Amino acid sequence: MVRNYLFMVIGALTFAYGVFCMIKGGTHVKNVGWRSKEEYPKSFYFSVVLYILIGVAMFVSGFIGK
Repeated sequence: MVRNYLFMVIGALTFAYGVFCMIKGGTHVKNVGWRSKEEYPKSFYFSVVLYILIGVAMFVSGFIGK
């Protein structure tokens, strides 16, 4: 039961970070730091899609899990 709530909270936070990156127009790039989507467009779009997909999947798994 606690695991389901934990997954839901972590999923919501991951989703929120993905939305934050979209709003601010940048993302954190390993060994480089915060970069805008104009400087690193592939990393930006890959990261945002990944954050949102992981966030939604974890949040939904909180409802599905036993």
